[in-house]
Amino acid sequence: MKINRYILGLLFIIGILASATFVYAQDTQDEQNSDENLYTDVSIGHPEYTALKYLSEKEIIIGYKDGSFKPDSPISRAEALKIILKANNLIDPLYIKNNSLGGINFTDGMLKFTDIYKSLWYYPYLKKGVELGIVKGYEDGTFKPSKTVSRVESFKMTMESDDVTLPEVTQDPFNDVHVSQWFAPYILEAKLRGIIYITIQNNVNPGKEMTRSKFAELIYRYIKSKENHKFGKASYYSDYLEGHGTSSGEPYTATDLTAANRTLPFGTIVRVTNLANNESVNVRINDRGPYVTGRSLDLSKAAFQKIANLGSGIIWVEYEVITQ
Repeated sequence: MKINRYILGLLFIIGILASATFVYAQDTQDEQNSDENLYTDVSIGHPEYTALKYLSEKEIIIGYKDGSFKPDSPISRAEALKIILKANNLIDPLYIKNNSLGGINFTDGMLKFTDIYKSLWYYPYLKKGVELGIVKGYEDGTFKPSKTVSRVESFKMTMESDDVTLPEVTQDPFNDVHVSQWFAPYILEAKLRGIIYITIQNNVNPGKEMTRSKFAELIYRYIKSKENHKFGKASYYSDYLEGHGTSSGEPYTATDLTAANRTLPFGTIVRVTNLANNESVNVRINDRGPYVTGRSLDLSKAAFQKIANLGSGIIWVEYEVITQ
């Protein structure tokens, strides 16, 4: 009898420990899922994952009440302006409160747009944007707050908010952006910062409408460009190049963490981050290339595998110089 009681007691303790282990495992799993899934419709592997993660942590962007972000939905002029103001710390809660319904400044003269009312949620943001000269209305007296912003409008609004000195345009920046077009200086500035999407045909589609996630990516790139971060596409060396000489004179070795870039000095250490999963690797520049429009880096096979599956082939990356 005593032995049976002893065995039952031992089994009871084992059961408690097993349950505790299961609960701990569940908690850990939940934490991991919460890290991977920013929103119900955005998780690791999304093309703009790194940008959305950064801006969410900074509370520059927020999702909807149902936990989604709706990354593929179009973004309006009003929504875009709100994000720009928050990203540049140009608006504070007190200003929003004072210029919202019932605020102390709410009786001030109304903005001179025929389609804007003081009771709208974005009124304080629009008022601040007009005060700072970031936005203005159309010739017919409207603002069109719900109109989807284009790529070039996004660059213009972002740069107007930051007092950027635009470069002089002396030649066509891209095949579909001509020197005489009003937005050419904004596109050229984006090119110089390395923050614009470039197709293999050397086009940037300036009139393309922006989605919520693409606009967030633009804002993220703009913020990081002020920290000397660059953006582009990265590929990796083919296996048949193993042992072949690089531009620096070293033989290419697939297992080394090395890379090719067209301009960075040999020996420069660069941190490369996959924008779809936020994984990073440090590589040493020892070769020249790639000589493909829109592509910035050729990574060794080992380096590419550190941040992406080889099946990806080509990935969007962010890169910064660590030591030179």
